[in-house]
Amino acid sequence: MRTKTLLLTAALSAAGIATSMAQVYSVNAVGYVNTTLGPGYSMISNPLDAADDSINALFGSIANIPNGLTVYKFVAGAFVTATYDDVDLNFGANGTQTALPGEGLFVFNPSQQTLTVTFVGEVPQGSLSNPLPAGFSIKASQVPQEGTAAELGLVGEQGDAVYTWNKTTQGYDPTNFYDDVDAAWLPALKSLAVGEAFFLFKASAGDNWTRTFNVNTP
Repeated sequence: MRTKTLLLTAALSAAGIATSMAQVYSVNAVGYVNTTLGPGYSMISNPLDAADDSINALFGSIANIPNGLTVYKFVAGAFVTATYDDVDLNFGANGTQTALPGEGLFVFNPSQQTLTVTFVGEVPQGSLSNPLPAGFSIKASQVPQEGTAAELGLVGEQGDAVYTWNKTTQGYDPTNFYDDVDAAWLPALKSLAVGEAFFLFKASAGDNWTRTFNVNTP
């Protein structure tokens, strides 16, 4: 418990977590997204429904994967880690963990090179639902679009908080708290890039993050 608490505290207050830079290219409902991983930590998401959503498959698209590249998935209040081994050429036993659209991840790039991970798959469409548990979770839009979390369908409740990383200052932006009197996030939420994730704190288990989306009717 102490280890995971320290890791979460570090993630929320320490440093080294760079937001992803992403571009999306798509034809109809199928396409790919290139997301860059600078040295150190990034907080990203898989923005497309892939044929194989495992960490091994998704991050296997990186050219010359450095030994020690680590993917952190936050599950029920604890981090599950998958670390790349350049001898075994995979992410170990936890490489079978999935990363679905709407789920955020930490990725640690131990090299001094900027890496590119290419996500390939279908754009999620129809009635989408992303569960929002009480406490901390790492979330992202299930639809590969830019915008604030609120613009992309996240509904806040009193006591909720959003933590986003600022790549320029290399620190977290001021925490966004939801105020039910003003019915707004204060201060205003920042716009998220395609495939960018964030920490969400829910004071209590709330409604799911829902979105009805069609590529022909954005």
